[in-house]
Amino acid sequence: MYKWVINEPDKNISDRLARDAQIPPFIARLLVSRGITTRESADIFFNSTEFSDPFDIKDMDKAVNTINEAIDSGSRITVYGDYDADGITSTYMLFSYLEALGAEVSWYIPTRDEGYGLNNPAIDLLKKQGTQLIITVDNGISAVDEARYIKEQGMRLVITDHHQVPDTLPEAEAVVNPHRRDDISVCKDLAGCGVVLKLIMAMEGDSDTVLTQFGDIAAVGTVGDLVKLEGENRIIVREGLRLMENTENMGLNRLLSLCGIGQGEPIKSMDLSFSVCPRINAAGRCASPSAAMEMLLAPSMSAASAKAAELSELNDTRKELEAGIVKNAEEQIRSDPSLLSHKVLVLCGEWPHGIIGIASSRLVHKYGKPNIIITREGETSRGSMRSTDDLNVSEMLKACSDKLVRFGGHIKAAGFTVETSRIPEFIEAVYEYTDKNIKGVCSETLTADMEIFPDELTLGNVDLIDNLQPFGEGNQSPLFCMRDCVIRSRRPLKDGRYTGIDVEFGGREYRLLNYSYTFDTFPFSDGDRVDVITRLEPNEYNGRRSISFRVSDMRYSDFSQDRYFAALSAYDDYRCGRVEKRLLCRMEPEMSEFRAVYDAFRGSDTITKAEMKAFRSGINACKFRVIVDIFKEFGLVETDETEDKARLLPVSGKVDLKSSRVIARLRSAAK
Repeated sequence: MYKWVINEPDKNISDRLARDAQIPPFIARLLVSRGITTRESADIFFNSTEFSDPFDIKDMDKAVNTINEAIDSGSRITVYGDYDADGITSTYMLFSYLEALGAEVSWYIPTRDEGYGLNNPAIDLLKKQGTQLIITVDNGISAVDEARYIKEQGMRLVITDHHQVPDTLPEAEAVVNPHRRDDISVCKDLAGCGVVLKLIMAMEGDSDTVLTQFGDIAAVGTVGDLVKLEGENRIIVREGLRLMENTENMGLNRLLSLCGIGQGEPIKSMDLSFSVCPRINAAGRCASPSAAMEMLLAPSMSAASAKAAELSELNDTRKELEAGIVKNAEEQIRSDPSLLSHKVLVLCGEWPHGIIGIASSRLVHKYGKPNIIITREGETSRGSMRSTDDLNVSEMLKACSDKLVRFGGHIKAAGFTVETSRIPEFIEAVYEYTDKNIKGVCSETLTADMEIFPDELTLGNVDLIDNLQPFGEGNQSPLFCMRDCVIRSRRPLKDGRYTGIDVEFGGREYRLLNYSYTFDTFPFSDGDRVDVITRLEPNEYNGRRSISFRVSDMRYSDFSQDRYFAALSAYDDYRCGRVEKRLLCRMEPEMSEFRAVYDAFRGSDTITKAEMKAFRSGINACKFRVIVDIFKEFGLVETDETEDKARLLPVSGKVDLKSSRVIARLRSAAK
């Protein structure tokens, strides 16, 4: 279950902003919710086209001088990239720019089999090919040993990166990374391609020309790397999307066409997120990233079309492999439900390492908690991790680094290599760290920009939302909370895969679309009063325009979030043997509570439905789970948490629930 955060923009501030900036009050409320409170900041948000001085980034002058010296002397330069959309677009941009300057330049992107970043065999190959200067893009900040090796081989190194900076910097001619502690630049959240764009701006001395030349490609990498679309990132994506409509890059042109994007319609950032970036990433995940690079470098439309088609086929393969990993993960959890009792879900198997990261993202959404997926590969294994707001992945891996060969990443996503024999002790270290540093239970947070009131639900206001584009990380499509809706009816959509809901809100009826529940698993009934978090979009059908409601989550209007998660935390502590004695006696169920939960399972084919019914009877989340444990002990109920399934089992005789081993443990621990 999501933790809801409903922002409450100050009306006095939003009224003043609407007046000072001459913008509609509805948009002013949204801006205040996002921390934009003055006319100046609103003007920057909507209209800024100015980039800060690229030389504000530490070592930018050294990088420019080193590269120019290499060009002037005819030294062979290799741009060393990464295998994701950010790394591929970064490599393309810098390689193309240097080639246009007449540099003796080549490019190199390691495959996932080689691993992330610089590696000695690749360095040896580049040395053999005559490389004298290596420029990393979207990698290199952690390559202390490899940087030393490059120097020993008589080559020079310039690092451009945007990942978190370790305590020790690699030895190089220049280390360009806005996250350096001694960096004074204002834009810290650039993607790797954003850092490269600033490097090219520094070399060219003209930001506008560089943005016109590379803005479309930089927008793809920026959206693909999920960096915050604020400040200069917002400029890159906004202008890049505009340039993309008439892109001169044949590979990008054909890929957009293949995805059905553009073609007279404005290109949106979500088009890149859901269609373009996954196809580019698929090359590095399922084959070689060279396929994506070759598409961007394609010399003709026919060659570009062939490469775009290849990426689409690889993306289909990626989907199949991802579904296989998720299915296998669910089988592991089904056979050992205790895996879900930890604050971090850890799964091990033998899977394609290029897919485990995206599968990890799927599992975060499915189970609402951080997870680690480790794939065994002989003596060493690789892992990928995705997290919720409760856990800083980078800090956790740093704390467990003595168990790892290498690691790197961001606050909520990271990868690592571990010796296969040390996987058990690494897992124990993860459990120990998270038990100590995470209070309560982990859960994904769902933030609504504001509560919306009936008189604000107009097509005019919904049309205004488009002015906040481009949407993405740090500037998501707005979410609104509709409180105290009454469900009037429900109906299946798409053969029951989704649920359509008619609700009464403020005296009017609206039709909502809920994609989170199938019709069979929808846990609410007609007449229930619910709060809803939803996106609002304009919809046109048969010439008639209306508001489309895409529900992100819903819950009973009298639901107490704090009590719910406190109860879950108590159950979690009980499972781990950490619960306070004063709480243990309150966990033992009364017979009336047994009956209420048993009745909740009648006619409920999912755990969620039963829990919602129990909630209506006053049973908290902790007590509900304790009772379910007791029912399962006596064979009264069967559950499958991977599919949210539940069913009552036939009863052959009377059962003394108070004789449960669960209750015996509770009583013993409470003494």
